[in-house]
Amino acid sequence: MAGCWKAEAERWFHQAAYDLRACRWNISGGFNDTAAFLAQQAAEKALKALLYYLGARRKALLSHSLVDMINSLGDRVPALTNLLEAARSLDLHYVPSRYPNGLPGGYPHQFYAKATAESALSAADKIVVAVRDYIHGAGEADWLPPDEA
Repeated sequence: MAGCWKAEAERWFHQAAYDLRACRWNISGGFNDTAAFLAQQAAEKALKALLYYLGARRKALLSHSLVDMINSLGDRVPALTNLLEAARSLDLHYVPSRYPNGLPGGYPHQFYAKATAESALSAADKIVVAVRDYIHGAGEADWLPPDEA
């Protein structure tokens, strides 16, 4: 893998790990809508790290759909296909967790319960760990943040 792609993959994965930490922190503070969005973001950034690592083209990197990213990675990283349900559940939080017009009434903070945020965190954690394990298995453990993901 070219050095610039490895560096970009590393940047994206580190941010994914921090987004997971922020997700946990927001759950503890009762900001469940924000936590659900951060869970989606952590999974998205981890998958984009893997896309960069594997040399993906720009089109694949423009998506925000975790399902699309996993489908595009499935042939090269078969373990991810077991996480399609986690990806589907997280894709549902991309808009309604942030915008009042993404919901039928009210605003996101009213709709998101702690259980919803914890479920999103669990799904994101599975995806981030799968990406970490793949990269670690490829011999790149030196840049993975061990206590952050």
